[in-house]
Amino acid sequence: MKKKLGLIFSYDEQWIGGTYYTINLIESFLELDEDQQPEVIVFSNEKDFNKLKDETTYPFLKYEFLDERPFGFFKTTLNKISGKLWKKKLFNRRFKGALDALFLLQFCGYLENIPMEKRMYWIPDFQDKHYPGFFTKEGLEKKDQKSKWIAEHAQTLILSSNAVFEDWKTFYPKYKCNVKVVHFAVTHPQYDHISIEELRKKYHLPENYFFAPNQFWAHKNQMVAIKAVEYLKQMGINVVLAFSGKENDNRNPGYTEMLKNYVIEKQLQEEVRFLGFLDRKEQLQLMKHALTIIQPSKFEGWSTVIEDAMAMNQPVIASSIDVNREQLKEQGVYFDPEDFVSLSQKMVNDLKSKRQIVYNYKEKKKTFSTTFYHLIPKL
Repeated sequence: MKKKLGLIFSYDEQWIGGTYYTINLIESFLELDEDQQPEVIVFSNEKDFNKLKDETTYPFLKYEFLDERPFGFFKTTLNKISGKLWKKKLFNRRFKGALDALFLLQFCGYLENIPMEKRMYWIPDFQDKHYPGFFTKEGLEKKDQKSKWIAEHAQTLILSSNAVFEDWKTFYPKYKCNVKVVHFAVTHPQYDHISIEELRKKYHLPENYFFAPNQFWAHKNQMVAIKAVEYLKQMGINVVLAFSGKENDNRNPGYTEMLKNYVIEKQLQEEVRFLGFLDRKEQLQLMKHALTIIQPSKFEGWSTVIEDAMAMNQPVIASSIDVNREQLKEQGVYFDPEDFVSLSQKMVNDLKSKRQIVYNYKEKKKTFSTTFYHLIPKL
């Protein structure tokens, strides 16, 4: 009998990395023998579940409506009264089925019936600790309360990198849960049928271009790459750098506009291109044919951009933060995330050398799927 793994799925363009993580996790199970491929119970809404089905070829998916609808006036009133009197609600919406394991990023009242020993919590990173200025006071308190609760009550916690695990031990040293570091890997949809010539024409790109696909959040540090291009132009070296990604950040609404204004002020419109939020397959084809992928981020839990590049044997110039080094090891080229001159030098080197990289990515995908799968029977 197949193991049953439950997970929550929502298609969120504001945090597309989380969406892709879930898709990649599901797709990774195709690396397992068929008798080991778990049945994945997807708690979602019909619209998002249909999007998920369009993005994955995994055959063992089952849809469950994530029922978080509010009650009517009568039941809501009784719940308020019972909560005050007995600290307990009279009416709840709860999943009545059985799971072998439940993979959770957030708390979910609908799934409170799943025993703690069957829950696997995931925390992507601790950006809130390193860059608290990117969060509201309420947001910081909510994240900290959630992490404290996991440290005290959870039995299993999955982290995506050793760098994040070091943060966990620093910020929550009294944790009681069992921590497992699982390096995730990506699985790509077919995208080679898309004409790169048509894409370059559509997005006004030359044959040789650098590509930095990332959400437009301040810690993604796009400015250092723009300044590197500006510096090269001052040196008489013209390169084209393309950005893609969702261009609004609720926590820092003026960020993208600031970048675009800087590009206009420095007359870099020919060198720096903003492509917007791309179709996933178009994004991958543009990555595949870029000269080099640039990952300038000041903070990551585990970079999907780097995983995408590794899966297609694309060279990466990355900021020298610990997690990027953990991902790329000796196959990466690194620069201080505050040093645009260093980045510009690395870009020139790749421009001249057309650097080639080969990763053993199939083995990495297999490791991801088997490591995650073997967490399920232990619960």
